[in-house]
Amino acid sequence: MSMGFVDLLKLAEGDFKTSVDMERSFPDEYAVRSSAYHLQQAVEKVLKAVILYNGETPPFTHDIGRLADQCSKLGISFDNELENIADTLTLWESKCRYDPYITFTQKKYNAAKQAYIDISQKLRQEITQNNDADLGMKM
Repeated sequence: MSMGFVDLLKLAEGDFKTSVDMERSFPDEYAVRSSAYHLQQAVEKVLKAVILYNGETPPFTHDIGRLADQCSKLGISFDNELENIADTLTLWESKCRYDPYITFTQKKYNAAKQAYIDISQKLRQEITQNNDADLGMKM
């Protein structure tokens, strides 16, 4: 079964909600790792949803920079802050699962949260503007 952009958008929302829910337990190390991981997943999935919405197939990768580059090649740009945190987000994907010590700063975490919010709002805006009743139109 192939996943559509709506499916990825719903999964991204779930990861984002999980990330925010874990904040209640900060500064517990497990909560920080879990929250960072789910935040990375939210950004990854929403970028892949943008790529799918625009008629392309996203690469099989967790690399946020690579996904943002593909969006850029499609003519879709995001805040430069995503570029500044892409490497950190990509590291969170694996380090949060396999390394008990991750590089985490509240500033980068907040920037990642804002990047997710901005990207998902931009996608939703495009969907709404296109009156995408059958969810098959391009951004």
